[in-house]
Amino acid sequence: MAMGAYVDQKSPVNEVNSYQKTYTVEQAEAANEAFDRSVKQFLRDWIEQGTVSTRNPDGIGDTEEFIEHGALRSFFKHREDAFERLLEQESIARHLLRPIDEVYFQGDAYEPLLAKFEKRIYNIAAHRENLEVPFRYSPLSRQGDHGDTLQLIDANGNQSHEDIGVYFGTRRTDSTALAILAHQLRWEALSPSEVPIHVVTEGYMIDSLQRVKAIAEQLGEQGVTEPHCFVIQRRHAVDDRHLGTALLIMNPQLPAVPQRIIFCDTLSTGVRPPWWDKFRHKVDLVFPQPDGYEPASARLEDGGVKLQRLHDGVPVRHQDIDCAFYTSSMCRALIQLVKSSPDLILNGSIEAIVDQMTERMPEYYEQPNQPKEPAIVREVNVIRRWNTGWQALKNMMQNHLTDFVAQLSVNEVVSQ
Repeated sequence: MAMGAYVDQKSPVNEVNSYQKTYTVEQAEAANEAFDRSVKQFLRDWIEQGTVSTRNPDGIGDTEEFIEHGALRSFFKHREDAFERLLEQESIARHLLRPIDEVYFQGDAYEPLLAKFEKRIYNIAAHRENLEVPFRYSPLSRQGDHGDTLQLIDANGNQSHEDIGVYFGTRRTDSTALAILAHQLRWEALSPSEVPIHVVTEGYMIDSLQRVKAIAEQLGEQGVTEPHCFVIQRRHAVDDRHLGTALLIMNPQLPAVPQRIIFCDTLSTGVRPPWWDKFRHKVDLVFPQPDGYEPASARLEDGGVKLQRLHDGVPVRHQDIDCAFYTSSMCRALIQLVKSSPDLILNGSIEAIVDQMTERMPEYYEQPNQPKEPAIVREVNVIRRWNTGWQALKNMMQNHLTDFVAQLSVNEVVSQ
């Protein structure tokens, strides 16, 4: 395959309309078998090039047995560009980059029926962070010697109880997925705005707040006087993997205290949220006020919504840990709102802001403050999970192509 054959495809990451459920298990199994044959032929060709002995690695002597078991892991050990080399093969790339309409989901867990070697590729690649394909690999603790996913067995020899992380729909958002979502938010904020917009996604929430303050101080030193808006999507803390969205309005001439602070969580309970005191503490650590002055956290406003269902009686395979997608949608909606209605963001009520924010989240809301049925929301998140993996693979191919072109340029200079 010519490198980049799939690079120019339109990214489907934010396309969350219901996909066609006409793809059958027979079609999926046939596609998976063809994919496994392609990978094994690739490994066979690699071995025949004399790159690696088939007798020493993993103690496996027979070539076909080695291909069936340990060859893929050995290939990744021998080549830093192993995944990229696989993506250069048209039949392999076409399968890995297939749209969600060509994926068969099993049962009510929305578990994609993946090929044997496809699972191995994702699992083995995930040992290197830059090769993670979000949501498609099993935790390292659940991987066997050859990259297969292990089924946990209890003392009686039965498959143990379900656990978060086992299923495609309950795997946590990794750094690759967060980077993809952050890129989308920065792209959303690029066009001109009456109130300048900054997207902050560094570190944990307290790191992001410190970043906001530092930028505001720098702007003030440059003589900037108009207010700036900062939109944050970040995890709460090292001991709290939950993600939240925050919006701060900063006056660069008064960077010691935010003009406005809104925090949007996805687990709104209708009363004071459990994160309230912790977040107030973070705000006051970053924006300390002199004795006798009102603390900066007194300006904190609750813009939370109730989208996420966690531990509310649903089975483990239906647990909702999709806060990354909810918070990125809230950030996108807030960015749009800053551009279209700056006065609302600067001076409007928190109730009006939440109304307008949810109106700009059609993937999750029928109309303002009226979320779609949980089953529909869950399906949207399954689509976004698959498409995020698609984007990660596309980025991998683009990066490899960029490196290849750069190397060609270097070679041309050297040869002159």
